Amino acid sequence: MSSPRTRHPLAWAVAAVTALLLSLTTPPATAAADAGHDSLVVRTDRGSVRGAAGRDGGRVFQGIPFAAPPTGELRWRPPRPAARWHGVRDTIAPAHPCPQLPLTLLPDGGPVLPGESNRTGSTTEDCLYLNVWTPDKVRPTGRPLPVLVWLHGGGNAYGAGSDYDGSALAAKGLVVVTVNYRLGALGFLAHPALSAESADHASGDYGLMDQQAALRWVRHNIGAFGGDRNRVTLGGQSAGSADTCAHLASPTAKGLFHRAIQQSGSCASPGALTPLTLDAAERKGSGFAASLGCADPTTAAACLRTVPVSALIGTTGTGPASLWGPNTGPRVLPRPPRAAWAEGQVNAVPTLSGNTHDEYRYFTALYVDLLGAGPLTPSSYEALIRLQYGEQAAAVLDAYPASAHPTANLAYSAVGTDQRFACPARSDSRLYSTRAPVYAYEFSDSQAPPFIPAPHTPQGAFHASELAYLFPMDADAVRPLTPAQHRLSATMTAYWARFAATGNPNGLGTPSWPRYTRDGDRIQELAPGRVAPTTGFAADHQCTFWQPLTQAHP
Repeated sequence: MSSPRTRHPLAWAVAAVTALLLSLTTPPATAAADAGHDSLVVRTDRGSVRGAAGRDGGRVFQGIPFAAPPTGELRWRPPRPAARWHGVRDTIAPAHPCPQLPLTLLPDGGPVLPGESNRTGSTTEDCLYLNVWTPDKVRPTGRPLPVLVWLHGGGNAYGAGSDYDGSALAAKGLVVVTVNYRLGALGFLAHPALSAESADHASGDYGLMDQQAALRWVRHNIGAFGGDRNRVTLGGQSAGSADTCAHLASPTAKGLFHRAIQQSGSCASPGALTPLTLDAAERKGSGFAASLGCADPTTAAACLRTVPVSALIGTTGTGPASLWGPNTGPRVLPRPPRAAWAEGQVNAVPTLSGNTHDEYRYFTALYVDLLGAGPLTPSSYEALIRLQYGEQAAAVLDAYPASAHPTANLAYSAVGTDQRFACPARSDSRLYSTRAPVYAYEFSDSQAPPFIPAPHTPQGAFHASELAYLFPMDADAVRPLTPAQHRLSATMTAYWARFAATGNPNGLGTPSWPRYTRDGDRIQELAPGRVAPTTGFAADHQCTFWQPLTQAHP
């Protein structure tokens, strides 16, 4: 596999653009709550677990199995129930992340994202575990607490639930659950031989199946942790957001969640990373299998199950190793999300959805400045746009001339931000609002603490920058928030917690957040010193320009 440092910068940038985007039935007997919901020992339907005291007097349980290890013959099969255990299982440390390469790509060998999984990587397939945070005071009125189930980002190829500290949101009165799910080829490989094994003659989407298995675990067990199984919010950022978008269109997710949060990731709108068809995914999977020596279709399934995990996560196959995501065809996602919305075949729930103002500056700083040939010039910017947009390039360059921006890097960042994040987020809000309440936001802190050095590209409100305001981060990895940023963080966690509790983020002590409507087009700006609705979002991000263009250039 070619190194990010040696690959041609234009080709690497193209790969990076794609790689990093991206029935309710009567349940069985639920887990029983122990006497006193503040106990560190909790009984689940598989066995008892012992957690630890967390921040602010809350509790944290890390590494709870929600499915059987997907190893051996269970590789590339739907998740199975976890085995029962006797006695009390200690859940005081995170489980291994699902298999992935370390993201230690910086010139000094450091990780490009602050999560521990990005520093270590993993080759452990026994990885289907989740983590639970509960607040200090559980149900003063005796009512169970709302639940947030969080899906991590990372292009469906990187990251772990344990990278996220749920204590700040738990302190606002939530039970927070963060989830591991199978990644890369192990989570999303489709192949004709794997399809032949399945009852519905389809393959892929194992990562989505894992996420739904975690939601079913929540439905059966969260009451024992003080949570309300009838007030579950499914949320995520980047790939976790796009996966949340897929679950909104999934018939097998019906009744498993009651609200949704999408942060910087869409699967339904023009410009988004929409799922492949099963046929296209199988063609890609066949090429991937052939690159591993499993080209014979009659033996491919057995052959693939003998391939070492290190080879599976280190092989590019027919495209970038991190280019993995859902496909339509398996029972979990039978139709494209946009078609499901058009037909009304969706889990229409209240949704909180948005993006950051300067999403793509992170990718420009990383792949152009740090891992590429350095900052773009006006001529190399034009060449890159022509390479990426082909016959549409002239229109893009006319709308985003390098001369209209302080640097060519910022011009390129504006193109990526508007096409791939901002306008799809707004399009999702317009689509969803026809069937359920939507609250749209844009995170706009221009001084957000950066994740990577950015000598030529001021990061502004970059992709994933809002996460530090919702999930506490290690001060050694990310600069601490300023007092003004702490106030914004308090406002945001209050909004997110109220939305999870009621489907509406509004409440005493925070500025009014209007419900999104297509006619009003009001999007809540979240910035230090300014938390208020704006009607200038579409013009700021040139969404009128991108709407017809993205339909021709997805």
